[in-house]
Amino acid sequence: MEEIGEMIGKGFGVWRSNLNLCIPFLLSIFVSMLILVPFLAAFFMTALPMESMNATLLLQNVEDIQEMQTQMQGYLGGLAMDKILQIAVIFLVLVVLLSLVNAFFTAGAIGMASQALEKGKSDTSAMWSAGKKHFFNMFLATLLMGFMTLAGLIFLLPALAGGATFLQADSQAMGLLAVGLLLFILYVLVLSVILATMPYALVVQGLGPMQAVLASTNFFRYNKFDVVILWLIVAALSLGLQMMGGAFSTSGGAGGESISAITGIVNLLVLAPLSNLWWTRLYMNRKGMLKVDEVKDPW
Repeated sequence: MEEIGEMIGKGFGVWRSNLNLCIPFLLSIFVSMLILVPFLAAFFMTALPMESMNATLLLQNVEDIQEMQTQMQGYLGGLAMDKILQIAVIFLVLVVLLSLVNAFFTAGAIGMASQALEKGKSDTSAMWSAGKKHFFNMFLATLLMGFMTLAGLIFLLPALAGGATFLQADSQAMGLLAVGLLLFILYVLVLSVILATMPYALVVQGLGPMQAVLASTNFFRYNKFDVVILWLIVAALSLGLQMMGGAFSTSGGAGGESISAITGIVNLLVLAPLSNLWWTRLYMNRKGMLKVDEVKDPW
């Protein structure tokens, strides 16, 4: 059984020989944008009156823009119920479609990673095969995890029962709200660690949504140290890239925007496929599905 440091090093070696592991993440972004654009157009066509949209072409100065903003705020505040329902339906369909796209390419990325680990090379056929086979179960598992996350809102109930809001409340209610938020954040972090291997159990072992959740919980039970260490490494790398990009983007100038774009590309082309490979390798190795002496690593 590989140590966590050895696993990370060999995983990096496999990634260097399989740079195409970034393809599912690129396609996920591309397809999501193709879906997002027409839905945004439908949203604005539904929410905004045509005469207001045409009027935006005639704006000449700041006063016109401010007047237009005031008119639009008044219009949005007086939306009829049928318009609100149409907007809600558009938003719900958009969320479901984007979730299905993400589920398909997440399953495909894990399929490619497992193929690279088993055979030393990966190809996009593994992506399409795993995506078609597991995307719906992945979607349901993601939905299940979302409900489990929302269950953590129970920590806010004492504060809400005491009349606390984010805008106005007495000191005791605000104290309960702060404690509730802290417990909710802690709950979400713990849940994300325990269920970190849920997608890999679902694809690698072909499990259903509930079975994958149980398998991930059981995997964490026997591999706490490895899961926590890898989770911290991936989180630290991701946070470091985000902070770097944010720092340069807020500094202003074209150079800052370029650096921010570069960090985003690095996250998409390097960190996302590499972390996916690490998690896949950890799960397969600890489950005895990937024997160390048979792994074809160019390392």
